[in-house]
This record gives sequence, structure tokens and C-alpha cells, in this order.
Amino acid sequence: KTLILAFKKNNTKTVASQERFIHAFYTSYANVMVDTYYVASKFVANVIRDSKYNDVEHLVPVGQYRSDYLLLYKKTIVPEEICRAKKKNKKIIIALGWHCADTWYESSGSIDVNWTNQKFFIEDIIRLSKELKETFIVLRYKNLEWMKESFFNDVVNKIKKSDNVIISENYENLHSYKLCAHADLVIAKHTSLADECLSHKIPVFLHEYTHNMPKIVSGPFDWGKSYIVCNNYDQILNRSKIF
Repeated sequence: KTLILAFKKNNTKTVASQERFIHAFYTSYANVMVDTYYVASKFVANVIRDSKYNDVEHLVPVGQYRSDYLLLYKKTIVPEEICRAKKKNKKIIIALGWHCADTWYESSGSIDVNWTNQKFFIEDIIRLSKELKETFIVLRYKNLEWMKESFFNDVVNKIKKSDNVIISENYENLHSYKLCAHADLVIAKHTSLADECLSHKIPVFLHEYTHNMPKIVSGPFDWGKSYIVCNNYDQILNRSKIF
């Protein structure tokens, strides 16, 4: 923001594009100061326009620009991880987890992105895979550095022994979009990719709880008290079964 203020002082125009849909609903945590802001929708534009926490001259709704990759990859070859399961007519669930800190002491300072919550999410997905035999679940992360830690050995070994859940290890460009483009359902810790999937009518359930909290992200915006927000394992399981 100091750089933006320097540009303003020197009458240099600034232009930005919105990356995360939910940031429009935060206050001081993610406020924006630019001349022109390309945003996710007319709804978002109105939220930002009415907020005292943003200083934007021109708001231009353009959609979530990265979601175009979902349309592109829907027309391409099915990723190798899920190809065989699709041929067996299994339903494909992509489970989008959060990253976590590389060390325990860094992790322990976070209420959500910590090792305990990371393992809790994986254990929920393993439970789900045992209940939903007709599905094939792919766990997907921004990186896999956490797998090097012995803390996760037990859940990683459970996954290796499972027939219908794997951890995606392909980190070619935009591979997450390739997986989600061919998903029947996405189960996600809140991430911008989940919102992008929703914008293209790919079904999403938000795993909106931790080992000790029933709600995480949906305070500023609750998706209209939507059915997609799940606050415990039973909701994830039962709604997945119904779906």
C-alpha cells in the first residue's frame, strides 16, 4: 500500500484485478486502493463501492479471470490420476486442502493453517472414502512439503493402502484446474479455486470447520447461508451421499 500511495502522490494511475472473491467482504484485512479495479461480479462491485475500507475510482466487473482455465481444460484430455476411475464410472471428488507451515512452531501460531488441522482434514477425507465406495477422491495441495514431516506419516500410509483416495503429486502448470474441470464434486477448505468452480457450476462443498472450531472463513460472507457450507463431518458425508 505504501507503493500505491507513492503512485497516487505522483499522479500515476494504478490498475488491479481481483484474485480472491471473499476478500471483497473483509474490512481492514484486505482493503484495496487503486484507480481501476477489475472485479469478480456486479455484486462484488457494489459491495466494494459501499465499503468504507476501499478506495477505488473505477470498478469493472469482468468475472473471475482464472476460471476460464476450467472451461479450457474441460475440453482436453482427462488427467491421468482420474482417468482409470472415470472409465470405471466412479464419481470423481477433488478435495482441496490448505497449505501449512514447514515447522511445528510456525504452524502452532495459526488457528486454521496448522498441522493438527491439516491432519484432521485428511482424516475426514479418508473416512469419506470408506463411506463412499463408488467414488474416487484426489487430495490436492498447493505443495507437498508437509508430507516430509513424520507427524503425517500415519495418514499418508493410510492413503497409500486405500483403493479410492490418492494425493495428487503432479505439479505441472495449472494442474489443479485440470483436475477440477473433470470433477463431479469438489470438497474444499476455502480457496479461490472453489469459488471459481462455483462460477462454472461445478458442485462444491466447503469444509468449513476444524478439529476445534465449527466455522472458519464464512464470517464476512456466508454464501447466503448456503447448503454448500458444511460445519461438521456428518454434513459433508450426508450431503455427498445425497449428491
